[in-house]
Amino acid sequence: MRAALTRRVVVVGAESTGTTTMARALAERFRARGGVWADTRWVPEYGRRYSAEKFARLRATRPGAGFAEVPWHSDEFVAVAERQLADDDAAARTGSPVLFCDTDALATVWHERYTGHRDPRVAEIAARGSHDLWLLTGHTGVPFEDDGLRDGPHLRAWMTGRLRAELTARHLPHLLITGGHHERLRRAVAAVDELLSRPWHFTDPLPGRG
Repeated sequence: MRAALTRRVVVVGAESTGTTTMARALAERFRARGGVWADTRWVPEYGRRYSAEKFARLRATRPGAGFAEVPWHSDEFVAVAERQLADDDAAARTGSPVLFCDTDALATVWHERYTGHRDPRVAEIAARGSHDLWLLTGHTGVPFEDDGLRDGPHLRAWMTGRLRAELTARHLPHLLITGGHHERLRRAVAAVDELLSRPWHFTDPLPGRG
């Protein structure tokens, strides 16, 4: 029951737009409030860890290979999406009334990017997530940092647009945050506080259970 009552906020964005930085900063900001918020947590992006491990295996056999040479298959995106959703669910069972997630099972856009088509299995997993708010980190004004696992700055505008279009098409509540880090954090905190101020709305109980 506790997991179902935890408000889940997802930070999504194109490469090198500060999603991890924002998710961590939000958790720290709410933890600093103390009390019921003292154990606020954030969930790292599993896909990034998976990508790093996959790239390392490729480099072990081909030391000069670049990340663009890593092969991807639809089944991998399904597995990553399932794991991300499972990690979110596990974290929501403990901690404070709010959970921050560095991306989510919205892997449909990444699947489209790397395979060139969509997979209904990935979309179905994303639809199962019980998240409440998406914070989309804009790419403008954020320097691109190449950590060896990224495609390059030329794709960031496209990815931002696709993520926003996907969120809009699914009628998911989202906010595009831009500007410097402090401005982004200020707007993000305000949006989360507004979310937390809303009352819960429960559906009617099933027949025989009321």
